[in-house]
Amino acid sequence: MARTLRILQLCHKPPRPSVDGGCLAMDSLTRGLLDMGHQVKVVSIHTDKHPFLPDQIEADYLEQTQIEVAYADTELNVRDALSHLLTGESYHLSRFLVPEMERTVEDALREQVYDVVLLESLFTTAYIPAIRRLSDADLVLRAHNVEHALWEEVAEDMTSRPKRWLLNRFKSKLQSEEIKVLAALNGVVTITRDDAAWFEYTLQHVHPESTCQVEVVPFGMDVDSTPHTALNEAPVRVLHLGAMDWAPNQQGVSWFVQNVWPLVRQTLPEAQVALAGRNMGPEWTSDESAGVHVLGEVDDAAATYDTPSVVVVPLHACSGMRIKIAEALAAGRPIVTTTKGMTGLHLENEEHVMVADTAEHFAAALVDLLSNDDKATAMGQRGRAWAQVNLQHRARAERLTAFLEQLVAS
Repeated sequence: MARTLRILQLCHKPPRPSVDGGCLAMDSLTRGLLDMGHQVKVVSIHTDKHPFLPDQIEADYLEQTQIEVAYADTELNVRDALSHLLTGESYHLSRFLVPEMERTVEDALREQVYDVVLLESLFTTAYIPAIRRLSDADLVLRAHNVEHALWEEVAEDMTSRPKRWLLNRFKSKLQSEEIKVLAALNGVVTITRDDAAWFEYTLQHVHPESTCQVEVVPFGMDVDSTPHTALNEAPVRVLHLGAMDWAPNQQGVSWFVQNVWPLVRQTLPEAQVALAGRNMGPEWTSDESAGVHVLGEVDDAAATYDTPSVVVVPLHACSGMRIKIAEALAAGRPIVTTTKGMTGLHLENEEHVMVADTAEHFAAALVDLLSNDDKATAMGQRGRAWAQVNLQHRARAERLTAFLEQLVAS
């Protein structure tokens, strides 16, 4: 390594405990940079939905990152949303801009000189003016998704016309902010090549004078340490694990339960599905007669994946990379997903996963794996082998480090 970088990582929710894919993505990056010998300080917003729980975080992480947090009330408010429509501001972004977080960021910049400020997601870019008042560090956006594209797809799946109209308006505001912020950045790091292509095109055609550089650094994880004791066991159930306060998960699981699962049960009347994830609303209830079991939030996602299950990821709207698929691959689980769900992962259909976009095909793939033990276990084994080659976080950290060092040196 040419030099030790001083990095301030701004997060829109605490990376630990890692309760969802976004947390895992941020935490993987932090761990990778620390393992490479860099100094990383984490400053994060915390909310009622994603609280800061220091008693559930390892002491060495708290010490190494010197993490500081500031509270933001990000609950949706209809009056505020309509007000932002009238003013032309992005309501999605404004919820994350709070004075306490701004003061925390400013204090961190007064105490330490940083080479890089890493902005985790579009939702932390509202603090760029505060950063620029106190620092000339390189500003790098870690784009987990192309946010406006994600919400455009969510809106397309909405059956309610008023909700679809409102989401399309919000999407337009997000798109404007996503385009505008590029003028202030030195670099963008995406998780997928497709997302990078959008940023590169926009920089070229909207900000041709910009020197902002784009790099692709896919999600990485410690695959070798991921529990996989059930690797050689045939699946006895179907499993979905994902945060149910995220609109694409809500839509995907609703589609699965209403359209796919009844077709599975027609062929396999004893089939069982477990639905796990945080923030499952009261509308999600178990139905023993249909073989549907709502587990709600689980204490240990890795342990939940390390069970003899076929994992389903029935997404129809997404950008970035679905980290739940990466986790399931590392655990050696056979997976059925959609084309959208496989975004950002160069997997082969019927080799590493089963891909199906209609209810009939999705159900047929599940029946196939639940009925053919050898096929299911072999697919899970191939998936884990793929993850060991393609998802180890050390290689990702090396790639990111090279990009950041080049930015700082230029």
